[in-house]
Amino acid sequence: MGAFGITICTLGLLAVLLVQKPLKERRWPARALSVLTVLVLIGGALLAFVALALGTPVDGAITLFFVVGFAGYLQLLADIITPRRTSRWFPRRGFLILFLLATWSWVSAISMYVHRGAVSDTQEACILVPEPTRYDTELISIWEMRLPEVATSRTGPTGTVILDYHAILVTPSDERTEVYNWSKKRMRFEILDTKLNRYLPTLCP
Repeated sequence: MGAFGITICTLGLLAVLLVQKPLKERRWPARALSVLTVLVLIGGALLAFVALALGTPVDGAITLFFVVGFAGYLQLLADIITPRRTSRWFPRRGFLILFLLATWSWVSAISMYVHRGAVSDTQEACILVPEPTRYDTELISIWEMRLPEVATSRTGPTGTVILDYHAILVTPSDERTEVYNWSKKRMRFEILDTKLNRYLPTLCP
């Protein structure tokens, strides 16, 4: 999520907090947000399925990530204006959803930052943006490595090869340069066959 999206979500959260007490006296605002959350999940699931069918698994996963995150945000707003019927330490659903997504995103980013899973870790190694037009752009900060920001499903130079990468780790060597792709499921870099992935860069910028 970019700075604009974060700003909008923060303003929305502050607005709900400011009118929290008056809204708690009425049931319909919380119910309306809960219904909207369900509609977003249903519509988003269909959208993610279409993205998966017309694109790649990365397209579907990215769409679903944003859908679940937005639904969690709406549920968080609903939780804030819903009268508390349980212990105040009981985690609300919206907060729990956002917490799990953020944890997955940051654990992946930190793991990527330390080059976890690489066979060799040298000072010359680099992590590159996985887009053919941006192979000269290196990922340096943990902020840039968050999910699902680092992913692409662009076509190769011939227009027939589908590139489905998350982030590219290049480890140059005098003997043999090795190239890895980031696995968001296993939280590590996995080696790629350079012959099957001949369009990938083999040098760092």
